[in-house]
Amino acid sequence: MTKTTLKVEGMMCEGCVGNVRAALQAVPGVTSVDVDLKKGTAKVEHGGCTDEALIGAVVDAGFRASVKRGLFS
Repeated sequence: MTKTTLKVEGMMCEGCVGNVRAALQAVPGVTSVDVDLKKGTAKVEHGGCTDEALIGAVVDAGFRASVKRGLFS
């Protein structure tokens, strides 16, 4: 399993969190999603999918996303 943290921009409420969560859970290979509204992040555990697929799912849901890199991702 791989863990990826995405920086998600444009979330304003719990409804947005639900939309991001649902979009990421629909990506084949995703096993776990934890979206944090205050931090503006989505932590995704997956196997067999690309960062581009995760970002694309978030963008298709109407938000901006990028892979968060660094020590505390």
